[in-house]
Amino acid sequence: MKYLVDISVEPIGTNSTSLSRFVKIVYEVLKAKGIKFYPAPSMTTLEIDDITQLGYIIKDIDDALSKEGVKRIVTMMKIDDRRDKENSIEHKLEVIKT
Repeated sequence: MKYLVDISVEPIGTNSTSLSRFVKIVYEVLKAKGIKFYPAPSMTTLEIDDITQLGYIIKDIDDALSKEGVKRIVTMMKIDDRRDKENSIEHKLEVIKT
């Protein structure tokens, strides 16, 4: 069973309106952890096998941003826990193409 988790990570107090530098840091953390993800303009969808991973993923993201000087981070999440059918990023993208 896969969980799809939409996250939006907002670093606060960065002295800039641009966030691309921080988005890249988040993506590097996800890549290093081997997390499958799909970027979108305002949120990123993660595909994970075990929901208990989520806390560790968020902690690693926060730690990486903190190392870059971010003092406050707001993270918003939406969890899709579908148990009756396949739940994957590919499946969702394929369904909307047809």
